[in-house]
Amino acid sequence: MKPDELLRAPRAEMPTEPAPVDSIPAVLAAGAVAPVVTVDYFGGTNWVVCDPDLARAALLDARLSKDMALAPEWMRIPGAMLGAQPRAEVAKAMVMSEGEEHTRIRRLHAKFFSPRKLAAWGERLTVLAAQLLDELASEDGEVNLVDRFTFPLPLGFFSELIGVPPHLRPALREVTDNIIYSENQDTRAAGVGGLAGTVARWAAAKNVLDDGFITDLLAAEAEDAVSLNEVVTWTTGLIMAGYESTASLIASSIHEALRRPPAERPRTEAEIGDWVEETLRVQPPLPHATWRFATEDVELGGYLIPEGAPVQVNLATANRCPHRTAGDGFAPGTGGDHVSFGLGRHLCLGAPLARLEARTALGAFLARFPHARLSETSEVRWESDWIIRRISSLPVVLSPQ
Repeated sequence: MKPDELLRAPRAEMPTEPAPVDSIPAVLAAGAVAPVVTVDYFGGTNWVVCDPDLARAALLDARLSKDMALAPEWMRIPGAMLGAQPRAEVAKAMVMSEGEEHTRIRRLHAKFFSPRKLAAWGERLTVLAAQLLDELASEDGEVNLVDRFTFPLPLGFFSELIGVPPHLRPALREVTDNIIYSENQDTRAAGVGGLAGTVARWAAAKNVLDDGFITDLLAAEAEDAVSLNEVVTWTTGLIMAGYESTASLIASSIHEALRRPPAERPRTEAEIGDWVEETLRVQPPLPHATWRFATEDVELGGYLIPEGAPVQVNLATANRCPHRTAGDGFAPGTGGDHVSFGLGRHLCLGAPLARLEARTALGAFLARFPHARLSETSEVRWESDWIIRRISSLPVVLSPQ
């Protein structure tokens, strides 16, 4: 079909600013407007692919590039493009690159996320989870599980992986909270520059860091395999994505379990694995994939996505495809697939690690506190926008074994 014969995507409302709500209902409602919709964002227009089949096609479509150099100028607001800072000419991140550049960056990261390391990390995660649960065991009454377990576990573990010592971790959490969830744009923008500056100072000082991802990159920089700008850019991106989304997955997995009586909660390793996968499907930490850009006029399902358009893929609606999954229901072990980690060349490299962390956390918590329950007096609270979401407060009453 010729471009002038294609359908024009209608406008839909989505929660593009961080707010203390769960964005999923609004994201799903927008996804029901049309297979492809447009959303106003920072004075520009984004195209959003919502139909489950079209969403999967879009994730694999080479005409929808993730090269951040293609981003329109109006999107160059610090804090507006999660995963796409700084400018392309400074350094490109794995999540926002294509072709040989993406292959090179992914290969360098893959050395750090090897199966051998994954096995060792499982043992360390088990130890860290047990330590946090030991501290919880002495508590009486109600606790916020986000502050005491679901966030400290991935934050502590990921900090160890990249080499950030314990005394620097509280500041790490504060700055990433500001970048991702602050309702103030100036605060988000300042956080982006502040985090990059902090990582740059760590890299320059070297002796403030423990051995980990950053020191590995610095060693590669010394061999001219990467630039110092890349060390800073890649580390900054991993910090923002490396533990935040995993903490959300852990909290949502436990929340789904505590919404049900103990007899209906997962027990075996297989059941826990199925539970985590279903949580990923129904409660994705990222309702939309990060940006893509149309390198030419693209036709999807009879709709026109014009050349140069910023494009997002609605993962939340794709995950609830009725002929692939249980739809809106929560049905672990039914074989329903999901695209929460993407598809194809940009499939999330950290997916095996995120799954390992969530399975370890869920299994350890339910084994230690099989009769834990949600608070009857305090509400579960969320915060989110259209890109990322999390439980900010998970009030739980811990019952003895």
